[in-house]
Amino acid sequence: MPTKSLTPEEKSKVSSAIPTSSHKILVAVPARIYLAHPQRDKWSYAGLQGALAFTHDKSKDAFIMKLVDFEGTRGIIWQHELYAQFDYRKDRPFFHSFPGDDCMIGVVFADEKDATMFYKKVTSRKAEKAAKVSAEPQKVKKGGKIDKSMISGPQAGSFKHVAHVGFHAEKGYISNNVDESWLSLVRNLQGHGVTEEVIEENKEFIQDFVRQAQENANVAATAPKKKPPPPPVPRRGAHAASSSVTSTNGDVAPPPPSFTPRQPPRSGLPVPPPPPQRGPTFPVLHRLDQ
Repeated sequence: MPTKSLTPEEKSKVSSAIPTSSHKILVAVPARIYLAHPQRDKWSYAGLQGALAFTHDKSKDAFIMKLVDFEGTRGIIWQHELYAQFDYRKDRPFFHSFPGDDCMIGVVFADEKDATMFYKKVTSRKAEKAAKVSAEPQKVKKGGKIDKSMISGPQAGSFKHVAHVGFHAEKGYISNNVDESWLSLVRNLQGHGVTEEVIEENKEFIQDFVRQAQENANVAATAPKKKPPPPPVPRRGAHAASSSVTSTNGDVAPPPPSFTPRQPPRSGLPVPPPPPQRGPTFPVLHRLDQ
C-alpha cells in the first residue's frame, strides 16, 4: 500500500475495510470528495473524508476508487468504478476531477506528493489477467486423431499441392519439392505435441482440411463488402454515457441514472474551499477564473 501520509492506525483501517484476498490496493492517501452539485458551476463539499484507495478488484478485473472512513468505524463510505476511457484530470497539483454519473466529482488531497502518486497510479493502470494460460503444449496420444483446432487457417494463395512427404523409421521426416507452407504447418502441429507418426497417418486429412479452408478464404475475399450504417444523429446537449458507477453504500452500487447529465464548464469552476487542518495541512485553494 504505497503511502506516506497515513498513520499506522489508518493503514490498518484501510486493510480491514478492503480485503486483500479479492483486491489489490495500489495506493491510499488522505483526501476529501467534492461535487459540482446542486450548482454545476460551483464545487460543494460532499461531507466525505478519509483514506482514498485506488484498488484493483481481482474478481471483476476492474479498477475502483474506495474512500475508507479513518475517523470512525463505517468502513467504505464511498466508491467509484473506472471504465475503459475514464477521463481523469489534474486541474491543480492538489486537486483532481473526473465526470461522475450525475455531476463532476472533485478530489482534494492533503499533500501534493500524495496527489502526484495517486494521479500516476490512475493514469497508468493496467488490467491484470484473471486467468493464467498454461505454457504446456497440448498432448496427443500416438495413433490418435488430429483436432482441426490444431491446424491454423492458411492465408490466401499460400497453400500448394504437396509433391511428396513421407516418414522414414530411421531418417524421420523426408520431403521432396515440398512447399514451405506445408513444412510450416507440420512444425506448428509438432509444437502442439503431435508426433511425426500421427502427422503421417493423418496427412490426407490435413491436406483436405487446409485446401477447403483455402477455398472458403477465396470466396470470402471476393464477396462484396457491405457498407456500415451511418452513425446516429447526436442529440443536442448530450454526450456519450459512461459505464462508471459511484456508490456511498459499500460494495453494492445503485443503477446508473436513466439520463446523461450535462458536464459543467471546467474553465469557470472555482476550486473547493480549504478543508480544516488534519495532520498534513491541506493547501489553500483559489478560483480557477482568477
